Amino acid sequence: MRPELFSLLPVFRIVATKGGFTAASGPLGVTPSAVSQKIRQLEALLGVRVFERTSRSVRLTEAGRILLDNVDTAFDQITGAIEGIQALGKQPAGNLRINLSRLAAQVCIVPQLPGFVRRYPGIALELTSDDRLTDIVAGGFDAGIRFPDALEMDMIARPIGPKLRRVTVASRTYLETAGTPQHPADLAAHAIIRFRLPGSQRLVPLTFNVEGEILQIDPSPRLVFNDDDHIGLAVQEGLGIAQRYRVTGTPAASSGDVVELLKQFEPAAHQFHLYYPSRNQPPKLQAFIEWFCG
Repeated sequence: MRPELFSLLPVFRIVATKGGFTAASGPLGVTPSAVSQKIRQLEALLGVRVFERTSRSVRLTEAGRILLDNVDTAFDQITGAIEGIQALGKQPAGNLRINLSRLAAQVCIVPQLPGFVRRYPGIALELTSDDRLTDIVAGGFDAGIRFPDALEMDMIARPIGPKLRRVTVASRTYLETAGTPQHPADLAAHAIIRFRLPGSQRLVPLTFNVEGEILQIDPSPRLVFNDDDHIGLAVQEGLGIAQRYRVTGTPAASSGDVVELLKQFEPAAHQFHLYYPSRNQPPKLQAFIEWFCG
């Protein structure tokens, strides 16, 4: 590849992002005619036009859009490499904002938080617990923590925290009165406690594994909460049957009066994921990833 191509690519990128030669001339510190000349040189070297020009506007051709996508990726990688080198020997520092559900905070962060705070005194960590699915970019967050099926496609994600079982629970007091279901279909005859997602307002279905197939049922609820802790209290009081996430290997509840039901139909365990929009993480986020994701 001819070396002069590399010097022209930054000019092309600025023209494409600024939308014209005049707009690009300021950041480049040259005249609009000089910018136009450099683009003509680039097109001559490539053998294709990268911009369609009119008297009023400049817009990318199809070849120009393809070039811009690849140039952006290359520049991001170069920027990340430079930032990584500059960060060598520096202690991660600054404000780090993480948006996560309350359950994610409880099982993924709080158990390891004391060690992280002592290890990185220069990081001011802000944890925003929100059971709504928040746009972390628009909200000014560095990263978020959610289950993977709730993540946007363009996010980078890493598993974080323990695997969680989705267990069906009820109190012994309730079962003594209402009987014990033996199959998910039996739940239609029981008082069901369900969780409503605060953002979408959707009732979360009850999920089971029946003969290797995922079965989701939508029984009419007796009680509805948008707080998992309130569901736990209602179950302990004998008000019905619910599904809750539990850390793999732990009992259904601290109270001996609460028992797990339909264990043979339990679905596969889930795991939270830490997600963020760019591969070029600042040192403060990289430290967080390494500490909590391992």
